[in-house]
Amino acid sequence: MARNRSITEAHCNHQVGFTPRFQERYNSMQSVFRHNLDDYRLRNTIMGYHEHSKYHIKLAIIMHSHNQFQACLILCDWALASLIKALYIQKYRAVHPPKELTMNEILPLVHTDTVPGLDIALFIGTIQHMSSVGEFNQDRILKANNIKKLLQRTEEILKELENRLKHELSELK
Repeated sequence: MARNRSITEAHCNHQVGFTPRFQERYNSMQSVFRHNLDDYRLRNTIMGYHEHSKYHIKLAIIMHSHNQFQACLILCDWALASLIKALYIQKYRAVHPPKELTMNEILPLVHTDTVPGLDIALFIGTIQHMSSVGEFNQDRILKANNIKKLLQRTEEILKELENRLKHELSELK
């Protein structure tokens, strides 16, 4: 054991002289690791919101087929909100997006040079309004055909935003 202690002491004594030469390389390696860890967290969070979006739209389709139109609208709203949050995380590199996003925050996320996002932002606002439980009037009759059109438009927007998200995620690699 004494022999091991002397080896350890010798190693420690040499390490003092050894450390400064390689400290810069160690710091750069640590920086790369930290950067990759942050990217890993971002990707996982984005993919989590993306998965939530897919589950919500699947449930919305099921609810529509069972004539549960208010539940369908709520799930459409949740699906859109989840994907918007994934885009928010992607754009601003923030793991914790706000609980609710305003139209001022949504518009830059859905607007591109090739696709004006105003119609998408207005549709999201309409779905948010129609799905809000507090605003729901029991006397209001939801027609199956109108809800079907809203569901189809929600699916179209989700596909468009998913493609944009996948494209941006591939650039993150």
